[in-house]
Amino acid sequence: MPEFPRTLVRPLRGKLSGYAVAIGLVIIATLIRQVADHLLPPGFPFLTFFPAVIVTAFVAGRGPGALCGVLSLLSSWYFFIPPIQSFALSWPVATALLFFSAVVIVDILLIDGLQQRQERLVESQRQLAAMADQQTLLFQELQHRVANNLASVSSMLRIQRRQIERTPQIALTVLESADQRIELMGRVHRQLYNPAAREIPLPEQIENVVAQAQEVAGAGDVRVAVNAVDAPLAVDRMMTLMLLITEVLNNSIKHAFPEGSPGEVRITLEPASPGRLRLTIADDGRGLSPEHADLPRHRGLGTAITNGFASQLGGTIAVDGSNGVTTIVEFPEG
Repeated sequence: MPEFPRTLVRPLRGKLSGYAVAIGLVIIATLIRQVADHLLPPGFPFLTFFPAVIVTAFVAGRGPGALCGVLSLLSSWYFFIPPIQSFALSWPVATALLFFSAVVIVDILLIDGLQQRQERLVESQRQLAAMADQQTLLFQELQHRVANNLASVSSMLRIQRRQIERTPQIALTVLESADQRIELMGRVHRQLYNPAAREIPLPEQIENVVAQAQEVAGAGDVRVAVNAVDAPLAVDRMMTLMLLITEVLNNSIKHAFPEGSPGEVRITLEPASPGRLRLTIADDGRGLSPEHADLPRHRGLGTAITNGFASQLGGTIAVDGSNGVTTIVEFPEG
């Protein structure tokens, strides 16, 4: 039901003007009844007052309608029920007044009930329209984010393809690495876009993502310590931050420690300056010393992905490999 009927139903409800309408319609009904008195046979004292009560209840609501009914009863009793211009009471008069009162009460309650039902229907339609608009926005947002994620996957696979073209024998390793990244991206996506996760603090979100990354990489021997502030981040920026964390963490798990050896990675998220955050990911592994210069760590796809995520956050990235490897990303909040 559109808004137009609602504006016609009770524009005067709760206002003094509604009671003024009730009094005015009683006066008009009385005058019309007096003018038509010689045209009507005896026995129609309430003829013009029923429409007055109905119109008042419809336009102004239950209170003014009740006032109009009381004034109409008194006016018809005084001016049009014999003996005229008196409030003489007899059984016939009492019966007529009771009949008028009953009809007026039923009319007012019926009109008021129908109007309340109409208002509930209008409110329900408004809520449904708001839900439809929200669903449309959510669908558009989902399309946008899925498109961005697919673009990330596409870029990643193009880089992997170039690696395979240069060194065909590493194809299986490259495909396994791509499979791990895509699986982890899917897990992070499901975690962050779950409506129930909106109330989870950011530090706990990071811990959950870290646990997912360790599970995918099979790195139970690597201890990861998280120390993060609960900064306000939009969901899409939080998604980018989590993917950056998992990528750097994955590089540390793969290259900082010999397979199966223990180690530690420390993840810190703290204020850098007003309106900016600093993410620090540091491991105590073998670093980027000259004897390990041939390792693919922080080269190729990993570097491209982390640089891309830092750019999406509007931040800067720096890497220090002198004592373990420390990656620092500074970016704006929001």
